[in-house]
Parts: sequence; C-alpha cells; structure tokens
Amino acid sequence: MKGWKKGIVTILCAAILVGVCGCGKQETDDNNLLEPQRGRYVETQETLPEEVGEWSVKQIFTANDELHLLAAKKEGEKITLRIWAKQGEGFADVTPGWLAAMGLECEDWAEVQFLQSSDGVQYLFARYTTEGNYVGHLWRGTGETAVEITPEKWTIPDETWGGYEYIMGVEALDNGTLVTFSYQSMDILKGEDGSLIGSDPITSQYGDNFVADGENVYLCVMDESGSLSIAGIEKRKEGRGDNAELISFPKNSGIAFLSAIKGGNLIAAGSEGIFRYQPGASDWEKLIEGVETDFSLSSCWCVGMTGLSDGKIYALFQQDSGGVKLNKYEYDPEAVIEVKETLKLYTVHDSYLLSQAAALYHRKNPEVLITIQSVYPVYYYDEPDYNAVYQELNTMLMGEDAPDILVMDHLNIDSYAGKGLLADINDIIEPLEQNGALLSNITKSYVKDDGSRYVVPLQFGFQIAAGRDISANQMASMESMAEFLAKQDSSYLGDQTVSELVDKFYPYFCGEIVNNKQLNQEVLGQKLEYLKTIADNSGLVSARGKDERCFNMWDLPDQGKLAFELADGFKGCLFPIAIVDYIKGEFTAFESSFIPSLQIGISAKSQYTDTAKDFLQFALSEEIQDTDYYSGFAINGISLEKQSRQDRSEAEAETAILVDGGYEAFQIKNYSQETAEKLLELCKTLNKPVKEDSKIREVLIQALEGYLNGNQSKEETIQQIEGGLKMYLAE
Repeated sequence: MKGWKKGIVTILCAAILVGVCGCGKQETDDNNLLEPQRGRYVETQETLPEEVGEWSVKQIFTANDELHLLAAKKEGEKITLRIWAKQGEGFADVTPGWLAAMGLECEDWAEVQFLQSSDGVQYLFARYTTEGNYVGHLWRGTGETAVEITPEKWTIPDETWGGYEYIMGVEALDNGTLVTFSYQSMDILKGEDGSLIGSDPITSQYGDNFVADGENVYLCVMDESGSLSIAGIEKRKEGRGDNAELISFPKNSGIAFLSAIKGGNLIAAGSEGIFRYQPGASDWEKLIEGVETDFSLSSCWCVGMTGLSDGKIYALFQQDSGGVKLNKYEYDPEAVIEVKETLKLYTVHDSYLLSQAAALYHRKNPEVLITIQSVYPVYYYDEPDYNAVYQELNTMLMGEDAPDILVMDHLNIDSYAGKGLLADINDIIEPLEQNGALLSNITKSYVKDDGSRYVVPLQFGFQIAAGRDISANQMASMESMAEFLAKQDSSYLGDQTVSELVDKFYPYFCGEIVNNKQLNQEVLGQKLEYLKTIADNSGLVSARGKDERCFNMWDLPDQGKLAFELADGFKGCLFPIAIVDYIKGEFTAFESSFIPSLQIGISAKSQYTDTAKDFLQFALSEEIQDTDYYSGFAINGISLEKQSRQDRSEAEAETAILVDGGYEAFQIKNYSQETAEKLLELCKTLNKPVKEDSKIREVLIQALEGYLNGNQSKEETIQQIEGGLKMYLAE
C-alpha cells in the first residue's frame, strides 16, 4: 500500500505549481504557473429509469456491449423479473418474453443472475429457499418459454453436512458451455441441458468474484489472511483448471469487484481506486484514485460493476439512506487534476469513518487530498506489534516523511505531546464543546492543566456489564461488584486466570494508582481488595487449554451470571441487549468509563496545520458523525441523538446459543426506543477514559497470583508491584 500511495502523490502533484508543491497554500506569481495536467477518469451519476424505482435492481451486466440492469419485484407469492438496457441517453425495457413470463415461486427473497453468450443464448440462474433449503436453479430461455436445466448434482444434499451445493456464480462462454463456481468445485456444463462435462475440485481459497470474458473465467485468489487481501487473479481458459495462470495484483489494493471485457481486459475496483489490466501489460493501470469515487464511502456500498469495450465503467451502489445509485466512470480529456495539498494521515488500524471523512473532504475541497496510511486493515484480529509501530512512527516524525495527521490509539499521547511532536488543537475543540456540538463529558478529559489539548477522539465505546440475579447498581463498579459478590455462594463470572482478571479490571484503575510517577499505595491497596473478592467468587485457574476461554456474553443464557461486552455503537449493542432481554437481566456502563477510539492529533511539523485542523473539524461534523460505522458511538452530540432514533432493523440477525447443554435458535432483534434512550443517557454520563499501560499490566500479572490465591499478603503484593515498577516510573 505504501508504494502505491507514494506513486499516487507523485501523479497528483505532477504539473502543479512549482512553488506550491509541498509548500502549502501560498501566494504565487501567475507567471510561474505551468499548464495544468488535463485528462483523467471522472465519476458521474447516471439517471435511472423512473419505473425502476418500484423494483429492486439485482444485477448490472454487459450484453451486446450495452449496459443492462436486471431487476426483481415481489408480486403476491411470486418474484417477477425485468431487464432494462442503456440505449443512447436513456434506458429501454428489453426483457425477453421467456423471462417476462417467468415467476419464481419461493418462500423468501431470491438472488438472481442473467447470462447471455455472444451468440445470443440466454440463461437465468437463481438461488432461493424451497421447503427450508437454499437451492440453486438454472433455466435456458427459448422464445416465450424457459426450460429448466438445473444440474442434477445441485439437487442432491451433501452426505457430510446435509445442505445443497452453494453455487457462487455461473458464467456463459462463447463455445456453448456454462461454467459454475461453488465452494466445492468448478464445473463445466453443456449449455443445452445443463449436464456435466467436467469438474475440478476447489483447493485454493477464492473470493466471491467470478467473471468471464466469453473465453476465459477469472477468480480472485486470496492470500493467507483470507478475505483481507487478494494475492492474484486466476485465469482459466474455458474454465479448465489444467491451464490456469495467475495474474499478479498489487498488495493491499482494497479490491472488492472485478469485471472482464472481451479480449481479456480486466477492471478491478475497491476502496483504493479503479484499476485496468490489459493482456501483455507489465502491470495494472490505475484509472482513478479511490478517494475520488463512491467505492471509498461507508454510506454506500457497491453491489455490482461492469465495463464496456469503449472504456466506460458502470457501478451500482446501495445507499445507507435507501435506494440505489448508478455511477459511470469515463475518461474526460478536459478534466483537470486540482490537488495542490496532499496530507498524510497515519493510523495503526484502517477505519471506515476515516475513509468516509477523507473522501467527502476531498469532494468539498478538490485542491486537498488526504491519503491514509494504515499499518493494519480494518479487520485485523491478531495483537498488533506496537513496538514496531512506535519505531516506524518515531522514524517518520523525525524525518521528512512525517505524517500531518495521526491516530494516537494505543500510543503514548503524553509522551508525544511532551516532546513537542503534537500541535495544540484546543482552539478548534473548545468552541465545539461550548456550542454543544461535542460531548464535553468525554472531550474535556483531554484538556491539560495549562489549557492545551493535543488529541480528540472521533468515537468512543464503553464496557457493558450485564447479568442476571444482580442489579445494575451492583455491577456498576469494582466496589459495588465486590460488595455484592462477597455475599454470594455461586460463581458469577466463572473461573478466571490471573491475566484474565487483570485484563478485565486494570484499565479502570491503571490511571489512579500512578500519580506524577509515584505509586499510590492507598488506592492500589483498595483496588487489590476488590479484585481479591471478585477472584474468590470466581475461582482461579492457572491456565487455559488451547480451545478454552473464560465466560463471556454468550454464556449468560446457560451457565454465566455476569459478563462484559464492548458497546461500540447503537447497532453494535443489538447482540448484548438481546442477551440481556433473553435472560431478563439488567445492564449498565461499567465504572462510568469510556473507551476512546480514533484519537486524532496533528503533527507539530506539518506544513498544512490549518488544513489539518479544518479536516479534523469536518471529521467531527454531523456529515461524518451521523453514520453508525459499527465501531463506536458518535462524539458529536447531535449525531449521537440522531443515531439513537435511527432504524436498526437492517442490523438484525439470527444465530444459535447454548442453553442447558444444547443449542437453540437465537434472534438478535432491534431493541426498544426506551432502551436506546438508556444507552444515550449512559453515553452522556461517561467521564473517565480507560487507561492502558503494558508495563503496569505485566507487573500486575506477575505479582497478583500469590495474593489472589491467598498465599501472599496485600502488603507484600504492593511491595512487589512497587519494586517491579520502580525503574519504569523513574524513567
């Protein structure tokens, strides 16, 4: 990703003012201006046919080198289908008679795909539920009727797991065959009757993309991180595995969609941009930067993409606000590259909110580009190597490649601020607090004694304490929890290791036990007493087996009585609240503490401080904060109020939970507005940030085992902790 972004900066800065490039917004002599660079791909929104509004667009595809839309609509007990083709400036209904006469009889919604080979033969592939089973079906269109040619193997349940073969996609080739792709195999079928010609077992891990250019089919081969990155694109002539070749692809390109055009040209698109590959080329060509497109937005998501031979590319997007939009990407020889300032944003983890803010800010300020350099993708589950992060960031901050904007999560903010590496941002945050735009109960925590402030979080969460046979007040703090558990005969949290207990509770007193690099023995002693009482009720185990874990929220319906779960937004709370409702329990915010995320600071070395502050204000605005990104509550108070009232039904889900030794279906439904109001009020009462310190954590884990199992006194334990931290606190 780093290499690509450096290349992007070079391209975008080419032919820009010599005196401006790298120097911020400055006055320049018009005589020094170079001719602006012209010619680039641009994104424009197409107008959909008015009648499409009554339908759900299920597919966009190319046939006869024209853009087509396949749409579906539920009418009674059947689903009917229509096709529109873009012709000239508008769309025409080109639904073939056999498709118009069809009606899919299914219990629920259907996923559909229309196919047409170069000789005009047409097919329909559909997946839907019949008699409780999700099954694939295939038809061949002939005149006014459709003949079902569903392969026999699709109708036979798997002997191992009982379900039917899940077909990911079907493609029609010019030689009269069909190629199907499933989790188990890639099959070649006769186009006349769907009978099997050949089959190759699936041995690699592939993405969902499956496309064809009439002669070849293409699959995205995933790397060792699974769905996080594409290792390359596998090309199979006529669908046969014995002639497969791998087309390389840039790392960390964010590609999610693939389209193949006759002749072997490929179009790939995702959050990092739109790319084109031409057979014989040494590399992919980047047509447009991701930030210039809706692919980079979190408020809409692409549901299909296709390319035409004339270079036009179309993508269909589902919008958060409802409905779909159709975008066209086309080369405009007169379009001018306008970027004059390129700011670098450094973050350990990528973020949908940051991507949304960077993309929309660029649209409002075309002369400014915010490039995001993330160490890890959004879904990275392993523990990051923060020592490596520190080294990389420190090197960058000391050199000429210093980022302008930094996300300081899990980094030592005080250390960076104390060394003068962060700019004071109080001048833009304090007015937002005073006018009520920000939740000051959280943001005020970042004000220093001298009135300066170096970071502000864009989001926050908190730990929900949830339980049965225990009130909200009794589990609201370590103190109240210890007082309650001291009187109980049965375990509430279930057995715990020392490290599990430390990780659960030390973030809530880590900041209290050290003041001015001195250990506060009185506070530490009190916290240790609470922890000992909780441990006595739980029961200690020395270690966990490989597949063992301590109780969590999933165990409350069965054996657990008390558990913690991260509350990271109104939609993210659907699961823990559903569990609380199921057990008829209660919940609260533990220790009135918040967990900040996306803590933004600005580099003191940045040449674009004013622009960076303007971007930060934009990231804190309702335009960005209104969206629930499933990663935290909004720090913008007005947006938080809006989110509490938003419809959350699209986030509902169904899973299974363990109850009385057996599994039963469990529905995660939307909670009541009354519960949403309670969550809102809890957010407004949070007033202490959780703290983390790897050294304090390490020393606590080493010192506490003897105390918690009763073999060591509190005084001895405090002395051991003080000794373990002595040199660390003296640094």
